[in-house]
Amino acid sequence: MEKIIVLGATGNIGQAVLEHLQNREVEVYAGVRAEKDFDKVKGATPVIVDFTDQESLDHALAGKQRVFLVTPLMQHPEEVTRKVIQAAQKNNLKHIVRSTASGADSNGQIQMARWAGNSEDLIKASGLNYTILQPFNFVQNYINYYGQTIKEYNGFYIPNGDAELSLLDVTDLGEVAAIALTNEEHFGKTYELSGLKYSNEKIAEIISDVVGRKVSYIDVPEDKAKESMLDNQMPDWLVEAMMELNYIIKQGWTAGYSADYKNITGKEYTSAEAYFGKNKNALK
Repeated sequence: MEKIIVLGATGNIGQAVLEHLQNREVEVYAGVRAEKDFDKVKGATPVIVDFTDQESLDHALAGKQRVFLVTPLMQHPEEVTRKVIQAAQKNNLKHIVRSTASGADSNGQIQMARWAGNSEDLIKASGLNYTILQPFNFVQNYINYYGQTIKEYNGFYIPNGDAELSLLDVTDLGEVAAIALTNEEHFGKTYELSGLKYSNEKIAEIISDVVGRKVSYIDVPEDKAKESMLDNQMPDWLVEAMMELNYIIKQGWTAGYSADYKNITGKEYTSAEAYFGKNKNALK
């Protein structure tokens, strides 16, 4: 029975991957930072691992056949990717699945695209069997980032204009990752996972319907959005990266559609209506 380790297991993506690896004929391990995180990875054997430490990664990947990697929003995630590749090579792993981002390009126009592209370049040059997953925007962001203002002020504030954007339920990414991790037909493949297209006005309507009160989308000026992030003590590098992302969303450049999920699973992406219906208590 193959052994799979999920790195980044306590985040939204890692949790979704762990969920979809259940009831498959594999042994699942979850890389966590500390013992206090053990309860977050039920159904998997927790392994303490430090992304920044090569020896820790070497030890965590020992005896495993496959690894899933997702990194948090951070500067230079390619350095983590490089260390994981080295650990995978040292331990003769047969497969790495890496979640990056749509638009990944080491020569891209925005920093997030360049960081993701750098990671992909390293993986493709590593000699390892790989599968790369490129998610668009996550529908979970409306709860994780804007949930508090939705609950307190019945609104969410983003400088996105009237553009449409593609919104992916992280559960769909987890499903594709689990499929890729448990067979060999996805070696050497890169998949875009877009989700379905919505405007923020439409998302506000959907949320209003499921929570039973009027919720509004407020298109705030970009300078006000930046000021708010800085006031909330976000580091400068993250503020700049988020403003770049908001800019390309506002231009409509993140409103594509990829059929990769449907081609792999035979299903359409999870809709925003289904997601918010299932998670409406988080916004009440």
